[in-house]
Amino acid sequence: MFTKVHHVTYVVRNVQQMAEYLEKNFGLKPERTDNVGERGFKSILYRVGPTLVDFFEPTRQDTAMARQLRESGPGVAHVAWGVQGIDRAFRDLKRKGNQMRGEAPSTSPFGYKTASIEPGSSQGIYFQLAEGEVV
Repeated sequence: MFTKVHHVTYVVRNVQQMAEYLEKNFGLKPERTDNVGERGFKSILYRVGPTLVDFFEPTRQDTAMARQLRESGPGVAHVAWGVQGIDRAFRDLKRKGNQMRGEAPSTSPFGYKTASIEPGSSQGIYFQLAEGEVV
């Protein structure tokens, strides 16, 4: 089912400082930056081979990312696994007894589709599936 690591998302205190660190130490320049106010975060996005790596800075305190930052500090928020046929994968996972977030895959603020398995269904690990590329 998995075709690649689609993206890895980190939560950080300050995306601008992270961008400066990544450029100084690794020569990386972001592919794009965004302020997704309606979802409560700023982001910087990098492409490393076929994988996207993004860093989110919470802009509201009522989000899961802000809670993670308060409780455990900066770190990996999730890994999204690339799939083909995400709608079918969503239905198959649900049929196999997984509790899914939402009634169907959704479109991310970056244009690709995602589907998420609730950690209670997946040994406590948050699995996200993704299909498509950043638009």
